[in-house]
Amino acid sequence: MSRVYEALKRAEQGRAPIESANDPKPSDSLLAEVAHPDGAERSAIGMVPPLEPGNESPISHHLRLDELRRHCARPGWKLNPDYAVFCNRSLAVCAEQFRTLRSRLYRLRDKQPVRTLVVTSAVPGEGKTFVSLNLALAIAHQHDRRALLIDGDLRASRLHVRMGAPSAPGLSEYLCGEADEFSIIQADSKDDLFFIPAGRSVLNPAELLADNRLKVLIDRMAPVFDWIIVDAPPVHAVSDAAVLAGLCDGVLVVVRAKLTAYDLVQTTLQEFRGKNLLGVVLNGADEEATYGAYSYYGGYGMDRK
Repeated sequence: MSRVYEALKRAEQGRAPIESANDPKPSDSLLAEVAHPDGAERSAIGMVPPLEPGNESPISHHLRLDELRRHCARPGWKLNPDYAVFCNRSLAVCAEQFRTLRSRLYRLRDKQPVRTLVVTSAVPGEGKTFVSLNLALAIAHQHDRRALLIDGDLRASRLHVRMGAPSAPGLSEYLCGEADEFSIIQADSKDDLFFIPAGRSVLNPAELLADNRLKVLIDRMAPVFDWIIVDAPPVHAVSDAAVLAGLCDGVLVVVRAKLTAYDLVQTTLQEFRGKNLLGVVLNGADEEATYGAYSYYGGYGMDRK
């Protein structure tokens, strides 16, 4: 008997398991206060069965984090030490800058509820995937902090290569209704880092990303993880980044120093200005230099302008 059938059967009988009030809460009190000011428990993740036409919301099957850990894949990643700065002692300075970026995001969270992030850039080659991966690692390296990294670039996915992880099943299979969360989520055996690869190539990525199924996935994942980071395609290449930004709390734009044209950066920032732009990450900058309106610290940084 399949898990989907069991979920439907339990839902019909009104016996879907729920979290007990005595269960231990996640330790991130700041996040809990933002999301639940009334002190209510976090909702647990639910497995999403394939959506049929006209079905606005899938049946609810509540799931605990420990159950997710038991069912998700653990393929044994082989992170590229030249790309993952926390795996290479010679890149300790870079690792420290990602800790700084992490701290600044937590400070932003003091002022506004931010849990889900889109990382994008103006054009390819600016380092958005590099920033996405290492920011997720910086978060997962903290005690009792969980990060979910999603490869939302269904056109030119790179994250699975940098992580030494299987490329499928992934997000595209889920959006096509061919897989559930258990099938597409991978977990690290050492840190609380979880990963959803992009999956196989599809002909209609923009339409899939705009489908209600992705919103359901992000909404159900958000209460379980401290941060969800989505690596999105560049803004000027396709419309996917704007679609993903509409499903998340904030946007980080990666700009490569001395490379990206100023007018392209301005156009990219204007795309999200007044909406959910959190800041700019300046990649590849020289130590103690400044670049116009974009400040940074030790090679990477944020500026809320």
